[in-house]
Amino acid sequence: MKTKVTVQDIADCLHLSRITVSKALNNSPNVSEETREMVLRKAREMNYKSVPYSALSDEPPDTGQSKSFAFVMQMNPDAFHIGSGIMAQLEQEIRKKGYSLTLHTITEQDISSMSLPANLNENKVAAAICLEMFHPEYSRLICSLGIPVLFIDACVHFRSLRPRSDLLLMENRSSVHKMLTAVYEKHPFSTMGFVGDIDHCLSFRERYEGFLLAAVSCGIETQPYHMIAPDRHYGEPGWMLRQLQNMEKLPDLFCCANDALAQMLIQNLRDFGRRVPEDVMVCGFDGISFMNPAMNCLTTVNIPCRELGACAARLLFQRMPVPDKIHTVTYVETEICLRNTTR
Repeated sequence: MKTKVTVQDIADCLHLSRITVSKALNNSPNVSEETREMVLRKAREMNYKSVPYSALSDEPPDTGQSKSFAFVMQMNPDAFHIGSGIMAQLEQEIRKKGYSLTLHTITEQDISSMSLPANLNENKVAAAICLEMFHPEYSRLICSLGIPVLFIDACVHFRSLRPRSDLLLMENRSSVHKMLTAVYEKHPFSTMGFVGDIDHCLSFRERYEGFLLAAVSCGIETQPYHMIAPDRHYGEPGWMLRQLQNMEKLPDLFCCANDALAQMLIQNLRDFGRRVPEDVMVCGFDGISFMNPAMNCLTTVNIPCRELGACAARLLFQRMPVPDKIHTVTYVETEICLRNTTR
C-alpha cells in the first residue's frame, strides 16, 4: 500500500509537470509566485513533508536548526567498526550547518514488519545515511521517506532496485587488484583463494571481482581454493577449520573479504598447524585496528573512515536543494598496506 506522497503525486493533482512542481518546492526563481503558492499548499494538504514552510504566510518559519540527519544501521558500531569513524566526522560536518546526528539501529523485528524504528521521527529528519543496510526491501522503505538518502555500501543487487538515493563506496575492486598485484610482484606465487560471502554486500562482491582481475592479470590459479559460503557458516564452530582440512592442498595466499575474516582465518591456519606467512599468506580489507596486536601486521586495504564521513555530509548537502537531480555513485580512495602476513 502506498503511504508516501511523491512529487509526481502533487504534479498529477495539479495537472502540472513534475519538473514544475520540483522547482516550486525548491524555491526556484523560474516559477511564478502564484504557481509556487499553489504547489506548496497542495503539498501541505497531501502531507508532503519536504515543503519549505517559509513560503507559506500561515506557517511558522523552519530554519532547519531543529532537524537531524538519521544514521541508520543494522547494528551499533563499536570502536573497531568503520561506522564509528564515519559517524564522528559526519557529525562534525553537519553541526556546522545546524543539524544534529541521531543513531537508529534496525532490528530483525523492524525488518520483518517493514516498520521504522520507534526513535526515528520522520518530521524531524532532513536526510538519512544508511550504513551497511543490506536488506533490499528495507532499503526501498528508507528511500520512500521523501528525503535525501545516502547509502554507504549496500546490498549486492542495489542498482537493480533503482532506488532514489545516492551511493557512497570505498575503492573495492581496484584496491584489491592493486594489493594482490603488489604482493605478487614482491613474492611471485601461483595459487590463491577467496574467503567471504560474495552475496553479503556490494563491497564484498566488488572485492571478489578485484580478486578475479588480479588472478587473470598475474596468471594465478584460483580453483579449488575458495571458501565462499553464506555468512552464517563462518561463525559456526569448526566450520572454517574443516574447510582447510578438506582442501587437498592449501593455496599460496588467501584474500579475505574483510579483516575480521582474515583474523579468523589466521587463527584457524594456526590450529591446522600452518604458519602465516611462511606456509600461507593472508590479506584482508578494512584497516580497522583490532584488540589483537597481531592484526596490526595484516596486509590490508585501509578505509579512510573520516573521509567517508566528510564526503557523506558533502553529498547530502549537495542533494538537499535538488532532490530530483540524477543520483550518483561515488568512490573514495583507499590506501594499500603491505605488511608481515604477506612476507
